[in-house]
Amino acid sequence: MHEVEARSGEDVSTEAQATDARGGAAATRQADGGTANRLDAGTYDILRDRMSTAAGELARRAQALNARRTEVFGGSELELAGNDRIRTEHNCVPRDIVQVGGLMLVGYNVHFGLKQTTDVGDVFALHRYVDGRFEHAPSDSLPGLLDDPSFVRDFTDLYRYYREAELLQLRRTGPLLLAVFQTGERLTDIRVLRWRISPAGTPEYVDAKGERDHVFPPAHDFEWTPAGRESHVLGRHPHISIEGTLFVETVGGSLTVKIENNTETGEGIYSEPVDEPLQSLADADVAYARVGPLILLRVLPYNETEYRYLVFNERSKEVVRLDGIGLSCQRLPEDQGLIFPGGYYLTTAPAGAAARTFDTDTTDLEFESVIRSPNGEDVLYAFHARAEGRTLLLPYNLIRKEVATPIPSHGYSLFEDGTMVVFRAQSDEPTRVHPMQVWRTPYLSETYAAAQPEVDGPLTRVGNAELVRGISDSLSLARMADEMAPGTAVFEAIVAACSRVADTYYWLDTEGLEALHEPLESLRTTAEQVIDEFERVEALREQARAAVADAATRVTTLVRRARGEAPGGATAWVTLLTELRRAHGSVESLRELRHVDLDRIDTLSAEVAESLAATGRRAVAHLSREDAFDDTRAAVEELATRAAEAGTVADTQPLGEQVDEHAEGLRVVTDVVGGLDISDATVRTELLERIGEVMGRVNRARAVLDGRRRELLEREGRAEFAAEFALLGQAVAGALAASGTPEECDEQLGRLLLQLENLESRFGAFDDFLAQLGEQREEIYETFSARKQAQLDERARHAERLVESAERILGTVSRRSATLTSLDEVNAYFATDPLVSKIRETAAELRTLGDSVRGEELEGRVKAARQEAARSLRDRADLYDAEGTVRLGRHRFGVNSQPIDLTLVPQDGALAFAITGTDYRAPVRDEAFDGTRDFWDQPLVSESPRMYRAEHLAATVLAAVDPAALRTAAADDGGLTALVRQHAEAAYDEGYDRGVHDHDAAAILTAVLGLREEADLLCFTPEVRAAAQLFWAYGTQEVRRTAWLTRAQSLARARRAFGPGPAVAELAAELSTHAGDFLQQSGLPAVDTGAVGRYLFEELAMGRPAFATSRAARELLADFRAALGGDHSAEAKEFSEDLRALGDDLTARHQLALAWLSAYAEARSAPTTDLAEAAAVELCGDAVERRDVAAPTSTTVTGLLGSHPRVSGGELPLRLDEFLARTEDFRTHRVPAHRAYTRARNSLLAAERERLRLDSFKPRVMSAFVRNRLIDEVYLPLIGDNLAKQLGTAGDDRRTDSQGLLLLLSPPGYGKTTLMEYVAARLGLVLVKVDGPALGHRTTSLDPAAAPDAAARREVEKVNLALEMGNNVFLYLDDIQHTSPEFLQKFIPLCDAQRRVDGVATTDGLPRTFDLRGKRFAVCMAGNPFTESGARFRIPDMLANRADVWNLGDVLSGKEEVFALSHIENALTSNPVLAPLAARERADIDLLVRLARGDESAQADRLAHPYTPADLEQVLSVLRKLLHVQQTSLKVNAAYIASATMDDTDRTEPPFRLQGSYRNTNKLAERIVPVMNDEELEALIDDHYLGEAQTLTTGAEANLLKLAELRGRLSSEQAARWQEIKRTYRAGATA
Repeated sequence: MHEVEARSGEDVSTEAQATDARGGAAATRQADGGTANRLDAGTYDILRDRMSTAAGELARRAQALNARRTEVFGGSELELAGNDRIRTEHNCVPRDIVQVGGLMLVGYNVHFGLKQTTDVGDVFALHRYVDGRFEHAPSDSLPGLLDDPSFVRDFTDLYRYYREAELLQLRRTGPLLLAVFQTGERLTDIRVLRWRISPAGTPEYVDAKGERDHVFPPAHDFEWTPAGRESHVLGRHPHISIEGTLFVETVGGSLTVKIENNTETGEGIYSEPVDEPLQSLADADVAYARVGPLILLRVLPYNETEYRYLVFNERSKEVVRLDGIGLSCQRLPEDQGLIFPGGYYLTTAPAGAAARTFDTDTTDLEFESVIRSPNGEDVLYAFHARAEGRTLLLPYNLIRKEVATPIPSHGYSLFEDGTMVVFRAQSDEPTRVHPMQVWRTPYLSETYAAAQPEVDGPLTRVGNAELVRGISDSLSLARMADEMAPGTAVFEAIVAACSRVADTYYWLDTEGLEALHEPLESLRTTAEQVIDEFERVEALREQARAAVADAATRVTTLVRRARGEAPGGATAWVTLLTELRRAHGSVESLRELRHVDLDRIDTLSAEVAESLAATGRRAVAHLSREDAFDDTRAAVEELATRAAEAGTVADTQPLGEQVDEHAEGLRVVTDVVGGLDISDATVRTELLERIGEVMGRVNRARAVLDGRRRELLEREGRAEFAAEFALLGQAVAGALAASGTPEECDEQLGRLLLQLENLESRFGAFDDFLAQLGEQREEIYETFSARKQAQLDERARHAERLVESAERILGTVSRRSATLTSLDEVNAYFATDPLVSKIRETAAELRTLGDSVRGEELEGRVKAARQEAARSLRDRADLYDAEGTVRLGRHRFGVNSQPIDLTLVPQDGALAFAITGTDYRAPVRDEAFDGTRDFWDQPLVSESPRMYRAEHLAATVLAAVDPAALRTAAADDGGLTALVRQHAEAAYDEGYDRGVHDHDAAAILTAVLGLREEADLLCFTPEVRAAAQLFWAYGTQEVRRTAWLTRAQSLARARRAFGPGPAVAELAAELSTHAGDFLQQSGLPAVDTGAVGRYLFEELAMGRPAFATSRAARELLADFRAALGGDHSAEAKEFSEDLRALGDDLTARHQLALAWLSAYAEARSAPTTDLAEAAAVELCGDAVERRDVAAPTSTTVTGLLGSHPRVSGGELPLRLDEFLARTEDFRTHRVPAHRAYTRARNSLLAAERERLRLDSFKPRVMSAFVRNRLIDEVYLPLIGDNLAKQLGTAGDDRRTDSQGLLLLLSPPGYGKTTLMEYVAARLGLVLVKVDGPALGHRTTSLDPAAAPDAAARREVEKVNLALEMGNNVFLYLDDIQHTSPEFLQKFIPLCDAQRRVDGVATTDGLPRTFDLRGKRFAVCMAGNPFTESGARFRIPDMLANRADVWNLGDVLSGKEEVFALSHIENALTSNPVLAPLAARERADIDLLVRLARGDESAQADRLAHPYTPADLEQVLSVLRKLLHVQQTSLKVNAAYIASATMDDTDRTEPPFRLQGSYRNTNKLAERIVPVMNDEELEALIDDHYLGEAQTLTTGAEANLLKLAELRGRLSSEQAARWQEIKRTYRAGATA
């Protein structure tokens, strides 16, 4: 067998030419297609290695599956079994052989000399193959075959009438056996005798008319498509387009095949010469056929007689000439390639190895038949040459993808069991001995194969033929990926093949069939990645190709111009050389492009360099003349003149560019001259001197230009700078206005600084400008920094306010949701309640402020509150009794419903701190707070014993609302009520009940308005009016009185015109000051001097002061004088004389008058409210003017709804002046003082809460907590039994001898703390958690002062606080393995009935014995079996003997299933797919777990929650994986517990410290996704425990090996290492 590149039979010279052509094409392909199909080295290596690995794994698994298939179904290779000979009576030429009925029918051609007739026995013979030998069989051995009379007659007639008749062939076609005879000179002159063969093999002669049955199948199983003129593509090198993929031409003396539609070149990937060089495109006859990835070409060049046949593979881009396909060609199975007489071609083989031919005679061979083995693995192709009777057998194996050694013969006979007998003629001469070959083959008959016994198994269920096809396709795919040169077509074919194989063979992922789908999917994914990468590379290469093409166009144009152009002067020569030099540089720059054609760049660079050198030589010849640089000199002189005359800086710019161009051109000429080989040194020197002289002129022109530019810059720059600086100031003002956020501040500052840098670069030549800009920079930076900091501070303050508000709302939401009675109510509340919406809005606002962390925290807490509400709802249904008690197991416990908080309560005449629900009391030691004693019994700011809150509300409205608005509201029905209600709603902290106090306030306000309307100035109290009269009469002088009167009247007019202004209040204050001084100096009774000033202003505003006098005061004086006997009575005169006798002593006179009037009022039981006014009237006499006001000032308000000591029977007595004075004093003094008291009280409580860390004692159940069956059925009953002893139960069976202790042991992560939080929350207990690691081993006392450090002291203080609270307390000591046994022994008394513990009071730090007998106080300790050093933890015996000890990590007897299920239930909230299950019916969880386990009795239609099929499948997929994780966790947990409880002396292996707790299960659960497969799940478990092992102090490797042993995943190397570690450990323990 030979690998070929060209057709078989080509002469040496032609083949050499074709090879050379292919070599050139290969070089082109490497530069173009090869580079196109290569990735970056790093990327390609990675993807190629990945693909090779996947392909190798696919091949390995497919071969392993094939080996198993062979074991199950058996394998029969094609092999030679033996050789033998058949002897005939006469010399004859063997023609054919065929099997009939288990015998061989052999046909010969015999040529007799003298014999006149030919008998049947002369042509046909029967033979039997027995025990490896051929035996002759009589002609009648098979009745109906050779002995049939009709056959004998037809045979005899055939040879009688056709003297030249010869046997051509014996053929089996379906049920017919044909004997074909040639009767004339032509092969078409035939007569065919035929028999019908029954299924049992019995022949029956039919007739001699079988010519129509003797038909060979088509030579080609595909159609040739002629390439017409519509496929012609014209151009310099025209070609024929084959489907736009392949391009063929026969012009230019060669047959060329190209893969690019490029008519500019005649090069391609394949070329060979043609006989006639001078031919056009249309002269050739071209046809093509597509067979999978192959394109077959049939080409007949002009004036040639033999077609040429070419095969092009789209994947390997290879063209091979195979003329054998012209004779006959068939597709190989599964599109694996082509087979033809003498060879075959594989589509998946790499270039150079795809085509294979055999050194055998293929003349006149045509396709006759194909025989397929029942196993589907082997196919036999038969090609037959009719004239010579030769047959060529080509056996092909689908799995190995190869043709075994061809078998040439003069016929073959195939038996039922696959035995094949081949007639091998050694020559064409007649002979009596004929050699035969016997072959064992896999080509069994279907009947024989079906009779073979079958073995049940997964391979049998798929079927041998189906397995062969799948294995063959897999191996083809692996070979394509591993051997074929990389290319886009190859990788696209790999992707398509992977998809086809995956879709065709359903059994790829069937268990027990080597899991071919895994490497297949990996191969497909990698191929897709390679295709994407190729597309990216192709885009880059296309860019490079376009850049090179553009450069080539420019270079070609420039080079042509340089060759054909003769510049007229030095400037023109310099310009041309400069362009060539720049073109050379641009070409070299293209080398930096990725995937650029470097050969093309080398060509272009060489072309430009050559042109530059040639042009340089021509330029030197020209520039050597004396006048060569005259034009340059003139141009430079003109530039210098224009530079000196430039008017603006802008005018100098183009001049500078022209100067630079001249300088650059001269440098180019200098470089070119320096690089040229000029033989005459004097020529070079003279030329360089001329260039230097011109360069000097250029430098002078540049100097003139630079000087002029500096001069202009100085003049123009200052004016421009002033304008730019002003614009900068405006920009700063605008930027400040636009800087509303810190981010905007940074953005605007950046823009301004950029503007400053631009100004500095533009005006850098001016030092004074730079100084101004520097100062401006500092000012701008400081301004914006201050603005940004202020905004950051405000944003932080705003965020803090939002968080504080949300915290308060969250508390309300949690309390409200705890009262809801159904899950629908909970969901509706959290979906629609405005408080919840407000929290979500706050979270969104926090995110906009950049505080996304706290925003997410708020949303998480809302979610947690919702889950807690649902959990509490379920708990109330499952655990709570109708009496409100909680049932834990068989015990009922009372529930404390008081929230844990700190309050102030009276104690021993003072206030003390108290923790609600407990016995904690601590006196308040704050002297400043003692000053607020007046408010201790006033809970509301708006109400006191002397003030009804409705009165305060009415007075507040009266003072706040304009009188006109009050009158308008009073005129409307309900108007005053609405107005009052509006103010009441705004004063939410004053405790107004809607419908009660607003109603009463409206009634009071109505009465007040009615009285005030007529009361004139009697609305001021008598004391105020009396003091005003006395001040006006005795404390003022006429001048001052006149001034005050004038000012008051003027301000009154202004008030009426424009409303009240500050001057009115200022004048009233002035009057108040003087009146107050007078009253103090005169020793008169103190009154509200502010009211005196206001009253005096109103009196003066009315005109001359005529003080309002009430009727009650006048009547009191009249009755008083009447009691004295009248004005002329002796008593009256004596009274008056006494007053006059006191002279100017106003104090004495006032005391005397007030004493007389008081004595009268007391004697007559008269009202005393007007005594002060009556005394003032008596004392002032005619010194002041008065006016009598008879309006009523008192009334009784009825119909009141509220309760207060001042309200009796719904009635409230009201005196206008007293009401106004009292409410004003309350509003202006009492209310602010009470608010100050409230702030001080709240501050005091907040500080104490902070000191006590009270919030840390509120049990908070984790949002992930799930009350599973294990907790309900096991843990809660156990805890209930213990708490019944410690707390006492509800009801008559309560124990009075409280005692006991609960001790929980388990590895970390089993929810000990969470469970205790839950129990404490449900019982309403204060949970005091003490951190064992913080206490440490050095803490041995309950005295905080003896603690070794601050952390330990804090924990000891917690213990003492718990003891001091006494009642309703749950003391929980966590991680006690880190504490001292001596410290733990301090709690032993709590386990006994005495329940007394010595500690230290937290209030005063003094020693104290805490008596907890009869108290609702419980203690729980929790620990881990190992200490931090890895040693086993030992509990003090005296404590363990008195405690109820339970291990939450161990499985209780009979509860194995519940314990295992708890891992699933606890992990629900950790996985987003399973999280909703935690709030649903528990029965659903049990049913879903059963469904996930494959329990056939579980029915999905029994689920309470309606799941869609997609949702249900997602849930079950995750649960299946979680069940696997659960089993791993349980195994690890059992091993951990066993290791922890084992004594060190009994160990045979290192301690196992990896854990399988709830925490581990939860961590794994949160990473499970539904689409994860088994290997990915195992990898997830591996990664998790690898990370866990890295945290161990020692023994990480041993623990991981033990884990692998538990999981059944120990490899042989790991098992050996594990045994070695155990041996080493045992040896160390023994030593």
